[in-house]
Amino acid sequence: MNNRVVLDLLIEHDTLSRSDVRTLTGLSKPTASSLLQRLEESGLVRPSGLGDTGPGGRAPQLYRINPTAGYAAAVDVRPGSVWVRISNIAGAIVAERLEENDQAANGPDSAAAILRSCCDTAGLSPAQLDAIVVSVPGSYDIATDTLSYVDHLPGWQRPSVAAELRTLFPNASVAVENDVNLAAIAERHSARGESDSFFLFWLGDGVGGAIMIDGALHRGSRGAAGEAAFLLIPGAVLDADSRRDGALERLVGDEALRGLAAGAGHEAATAPQALSALLDDPAAAPALAELCNRYACAIASVIALLDPARIVLAGKLARLGGERLRAEVALQLAAIMPAAPQLAVTVATDTPILDGAMVMSLGIARDRVFTT
Repeated sequence: MNNRVVLDLLIEHDTLSRSDVRTLTGLSKPTASSLLQRLEESGLVRPSGLGDTGPGGRAPQLYRINPTAGYAAAVDVRPGSVWVRISNIAGAIVAERLEENDQAANGPDSAAAILRSCCDTAGLSPAQLDAIVVSVPGSYDIATDTLSYVDHLPGWQRPSVAAELRTLFPNASVAVENDVNLAAIAERHSARGESDSFFLFWLGDGVGGAIMIDGALHRGSRGAAGEAAFLLIPGAVLDADSRRDGALERLVGDEALRGLAAGAGHEAATAPQALSALLDDPAAAPALAELCNRYACAIASVIALLDPARIVLAGKLARLGGERLRAEVALQLAAIMPAAPQLAVTVATDTPILDGAMVMSLGIARDRVFTT
C-alpha cells in the first residue's frame, strides 16, 4: 500500500526527495528511505538529479517514476479513421498517428494494424503495451462483448470484438468503451475541483450523453446508459428512422440543424456551418432559440431522472457555440423547469475522446505495473 501511495505521489509531483516522501505520507525516515530503495531496485523509480541545497548544506537526491516501466495506448475509432496515441507510464506521449482512409476502421484487425505501426514509430514491441483502451461511437455491452448502434462502423458489428483484440495483444489489458463516456472521463480529469456528478450532453456529428456519478461512469445494464439520441421530446416523430437513429437525433442532428439554418435563409453543407450561420445572424434568432429549446427539452428529461450537480455541453458544436449557445440553452431551460443545475461548456481539450481514452488506459496500466 505504501508503495502505491508513493508511486501515485511521484506521478502527481514528478520528482520527490526522501524528505518530501516523509512529509507527504507521514512515514518515518527509515521507512521512506527503504521504500524508495525498494522501488528503485524494482525498476519503477529512478534517481533524477539533486534538489535545492538544504539547511545542512547538502542537496537531496530526487526520484521520479521510471517512464519505461510501462506503456498505455488509446485508440479512437471513427468511420473512416483511426487515431492512436501511446504514452509511457508517466503520461508522456511517445507516439501518435492518425490514419484516415476507408479501410482504417474496418474492424478490430485494421485498428490493431495501425496500433502496431504506431508501436514501431515509438520503438516499442506491441508486447510492451500494458493497457489498450479502444473508443467506439456505439454502446458496448461488456457482458456479451458486443457493440450496438455501430451500423456506421464497418467490421465492428460482429460479436467478441474485445476478445479479438485481446487475442491480437495478449500481453495487454484491453478495454472497449463508448466515445462519449470517454469524453466524460476527460471532462472530469480537466475540471478538477468541480462536482464529480454530472451529465455530459454531446453535440457533435450526432447527439449523445454520458452519466458520471461520484466520479464513476454509469454505463447501465447493457452499456447503453446516456444514449440521448433516443430521448423523446415535443415534436419527435416516431417512425422507422427514429427507431434506428433516435428521435432526438432527428430533431437536433446534422440534417435537422441544416434545415433550421435553411429556414433562416442560410444554406450550409455541415452542422458546424449551420450553427455558425445561426449564431452570426441576428435575424436567425428564432431558429437558434428553437434549436436550443430542443436541447433544453432533452436536458430537462435528464434532470428529472438524474438530478445531476452539473450539465456539461460538449462536442464540437458546443465548443463552437461557446457561451452564446450555453446562455441560450440556459434561457430555454429556465422556461421549462423552475430550478436547474449548473449548465457549463466543456473545459476539456479539442480531442476529449482520445484524451479520455488515454486517461483510462493510463489508469489501467498503472494498476497493473504498480501492483507487480
